[in-house]
Amino acid sequence: MLEEQLKKIRSAQRISAATVIGALTTNFFTLHGDRLQADDPAVTVGYGTFDQQTVLFVGVNRGATLQQRLDYHFGALSPAGYRKVCRGLTQAEKFGWPVITLINMPGAAADVAAELNGQSQALAVTISQMGRLTVPNIALFLGEGESGGALALANSNRILMLTNSIYSVASPEAVQAILKGAQQDLTKYLPMTAAQLAEIGLVDQIIPEDEQLLEQIKQALQQQLAELGTWSATRLQQQRTEKYLAVLAQFE
Repeated sequence: MLEEQLKKIRSAQRISAATVIGALTTNFFTLHGDRLQADDPAVTVGYGTFDQQTVLFVGVNRGATLQQRLDYHFGALSPAGYRKVCRGLTQAEKFGWPVITLINMPGAAADVAAELNGQSQALAVTISQMGRLTVPNIALFLGEGESGGALALANSNRILMLTNSIYSVASPEAVQAILKGAQQDLTKYLPMTAAQLAEIGLVDQIIPEDEQLLEQIKQALQQQLAELGTWSATRLQQQRTEKYLAVLAQFE
């Protein structure tokens, strides 16, 4: 079952963040660079008009062709990528824009260059800034999202997932390596599918993957933004913390 899901979400035909942003927004303006080191092509950060309001979008670029995937590091963000995200979050906070993150990534870059350039701090700062936002934020998993790299973009008021998406502390391959031995059904040991995560209260909505997928995504985001738009800044901040604490309490 999980093997089939992975084939679908890692397919070159998988819906991309660029497709979603292009279909849902008008007058989109892209931010470039972290104002310190580089402009990470693995993530698009920018703002545009969605549902008659300005929204900041953060979209992970995984790529479809082999060359694109190499250029985008297969969607693994570098420290510069996370700093670019934080730059966008600062603008969203200043101008009162809701934030939508579009996630499909194997995790954060874990090479020597990333570590030398402060990956741990970049992740920590992004997680913290996402949690402290006084504007609504929504995370939408288009494919897979693993480890702290995905968590940094998913510390949000609402988490939405496409039916076949997964969200996990580590990739299925890494989990299998830890367990060792014969191939096993990893979902028995670690909830990672959309259905499992919805059951424990981490995921708020599962979006069916049908021919009307873009329309389904649009309606889901509109619905969530309409509700969150009525919340106070204090409630938005408290709800993010309470959400994760409630999930963790189930495993104590």
